[in-house]
Amino acid sequence: MNRCRALVAQQARAFAEQGYLCTLVDFFGTGDCDGDLVDATLAQWRDNLERTIETLLAEQDLPLVLWGLRLGALIALDYAAQSDRTVRDIVLWQPVTSGKIYINQVLRQRVASLMVRDLPPETTKEIRQRLADGEHVEIAGYTLAGALAADIEAIDTSRFTGLCSGTLHWLEHVVEEGKDIGIPSRKLVDQLGESHTVNVQTFNDPPIWQIHERDEAPQLLALSRELLA
Repeated sequence: MNRCRALVAQQARAFAEQGYLCTLVDFFGTGDCDGDLVDATLAQWRDNLERTIETLLAEQDLPLVLWGLRLGALIALDYAAQSDRTVRDIVLWQPVTSGKIYINQVLRQRVASLMVRDLPPETTKEIRQRLADGEHVEIAGYTLAGALAADIEAIDTSRFTGLCSGTLHWLEHVVEEGKDIGIPSRKLVDQLGESHTVNVQTFNDPPIWQIHERDEAPQLLALSRELLA
């Protein structure tokens, strides 16, 4: 997600110009936040969100809007599902649709890295067992512990009801303009649509969260500004 920091900061400034109090959350063990990632839990991250929201609402009583990118989008939905706070809108950028699938993708990064560096191979099953045994595993420069991985995998999307009073905005990358969102996304969107107003928008900027070169996403930024105008 380091690849996206500049893009997210740019959007945060745009939201601020529209009159929103906008804060980017560094969860425990990430970014400039205290602590180490190996000690992080999803409960701590929910608490980080709650404390941030408390601070913002104490400064100015405005409607609450949650905004998240990739795993942050899934965490925003999870927070809204468990919180008693009234959330007006939720803005999701390329949301992760399953914690279990996400963790599997993360573990595959380690499998690929070991292969490229000609180190002894591991399978995702073996890495999972190491995490379950209490070992810490290094992946892409970060050290992951089993507790956080298990927390993320356990996020239950079937509980995602009553998340917001306004609109849930789902923004997803497509390779070509006019293409529909992916099948896993469509399934979750349809589920959410049973109890929420869901606005699906697509964009075909470069997928900055997965490319190594720094790039721009003007279409995504323009769409996001219009959503909360």
